[in-house]
Amino acid sequence: MAFNIPFINDPTPRTVLKMLNLEASQLSLPQSEQLMKGALAAYVVLQIGAQYFAHSLPASIFYGLATAAFLYGATFVLLRQLRQEEKFVKTLSALAIMGAIGAGAYIVMHLIVGVALPPPLPTDRLARFLLFPIIIWLVFMYAFLFRHVDLRPIPAFVTASLYVLVIEIVLSSVSF
Repeated sequence: MAFNIPFINDPTPRTVLKMLNLEASQLSLPQSEQLMKGALAAYVVLQIGAQYFAHSLPASIFYGLATAAFLYGATFVLLRQLRQEEKFVKTLSALAIMGAIGAGAYIVMHLIVGVALPPPLPTDRLARFLLFPIIIWLVFMYAFLFRHVDLRPIPAFVTASLYVLVIEIVLSSVSF
């Protein structure tokens, strides 16, 4: 007997699952501003949640909004330079979805490590150490997405690295 789960059978979640396996690009996503806004909202909320473990609430909110603004602005400028403006909605949606998945994975990992290790132990340091593979995954995922907006492999990898460095290193160090 086959299960009929509407959310999983919808084309967008299937495309996201294929994107996680590098089987589909953002160009398979629907051209939907609602999807882009929802993906950015999820990105902001999950980034705020991920930062809240180590920062104050105002700093976490600033981080979530600043990273979303950076993602939006940098993608807009990049696609305008490449003359690929028609791919903006799909590319930004995919970048936000993948960033939200990375932030969600960090939250889950931090909760698991936090439960396994009581407060006197360095939970945050261990979680940040375990975050490294997620950061590497984000670089490769962003590079994969940039390859589908007419960037060659090395420029796509460098661009993805710069995105992740600004988001994970520069903006995450801001504190109030």
